[in-house]
Amino acid sequence: MNRIESFIKMLLYNSICKSYIKLFGKHDKRVMKYRVSLCLIFKNEAPFLKEWLDYHLTIGVDHFYLYNNNSDDDFKRVLRPYIDKGAVTLIDWPYDHSQFKAYKHCYESFRNETNWISFLDADEFFVPKYANTIEEWLKPFDKYPAINIHWRMFGTGGKLEHDYCKNVIEQYFTCFDELYSHGKCLINTRYNIASFDLWHVHHHTYMKYSICGVKITLPAVNQFGYICTIDKTWGGGRHKQENATMLINHYFTKAWDIYSAKMHRSDVLFEKNPKADYNYFYKYEMRCRTEDYTIRRFLIRMKINQGLIK
Repeated sequence: MNRIESFIKMLLYNSICKSYIKLFGKHDKRVMKYRVSLCLIFKNEAPFLKEWLDYHLTIGVDHFYLYNNNSDDDFKRVLRPYIDKGAVTLIDWPYDHSQFKAYKHCYESFRNETNWISFLDADEFFVPKYANTIEEWLKPFDKYPAINIHWRMFGTGGKLEHDYCKNVIEQYFTCFDELYSHGKCLINTRYNIASFDLWHVHHHTYMKYSICGVKITLPAVNQFGYICTIDKTWGGGRHKQENATMLINHYFTKAWDIYSAKMHRSDVLFEKNPKADYNYFYKYEMRCRTEDYTIRRFLIRMKINQGLIK
């Protein structure tokens, strides 16, 4: 009986939320300074910032709002060319464990510059499977307040040491054989974010939606057309992963030397680092049972843009 009740609840909730959007949503005709932007808060990520920026520029991201959280590496040298080109806005953010406050600051300060924004981490990469750019992929969704993109979780692949002479996306291919229930959202800046707490803004962004003066709060929808709430994806995803046209490659561990270093350092979000536990590592590593090479279709284009190929 519980299954039947849950199924009926899923159908009703999903249908009501989608109906509101389809009936009252309007196509986004705003012409903004940027079409798609990313926000990143980072701490000592200098070895990975260039690849992360170059890759997302390659798939059509226009601008980056980067929040430096007490880094003491050479991030300024890495970022200088992108700042000079106008691709990066750099904000100093010295506050401990204040990731979501940074997101709130970013959204309130810069939402009027960009149509879409996503709060991403430096180990996360958007991967369009068929579209050539992220803007092209977003076109069918411009009525929606937020689109949830599921994670594809990647492990170490048995690598003990990361090769800093190679890109991350050229080294790690072993991953979960199903989509992860969580992910990140592409957020339509026409709408207000309902909450900037851990689960809402970081994984399943709830948005405020106004219809004829009546304000309601709606969760994100995923690419399969299902509502994504904090505790579950209503109807959606894992059994449909072969139809996914956009994923986020989440290089959660990289090689063992990088992950083990994370176990013993502070975190931009958590006061007590959850990664400081072997069981936490095994929980994810043991689920990496297949490989995914989709992201490599952008490698040559990225290297041409970098000037590495003439």
